[in-house]
Amino acid sequence: MQQVVVPASVTVRSVGAFVQDILVAVDSDKDVTLDLAQVIEVDLSFIQVVFAARERVARVNHSLSLAAPAPAAVTTLLDRAGFLTDPAPAETQFWFHGELPQ
Repeated sequence: MQQVVVPASVTVRSVGAFVQDILVAVDSDKDVTLDLAQVIEVDLSFIQVVFAARERVARVNHSLSLAAPAPAAVTTLLDRAGFLTDPAPAETQFWFHGELPQ
């Protein structure tokens, strides 16, 4: 298992470093876990990178997961962007470990 500690801020201005970290982890030929404990600010670039990484690991029969359910900053973004309107069970499992936040 390869773990990536996500920085406090992942926005369009800072996403490059996150992309590099996640690419190294994904290319390690292991399952990858994202630690979002420090995250306080994200934008859609974060979501795009995570979705792309999930697809990439799935193609090589590995997984990408979160160490803990998504924190408030990520939950708020997902909600504002419409991802929580009618989420598929797989999305609920990935982002919230099966339990939608109230």
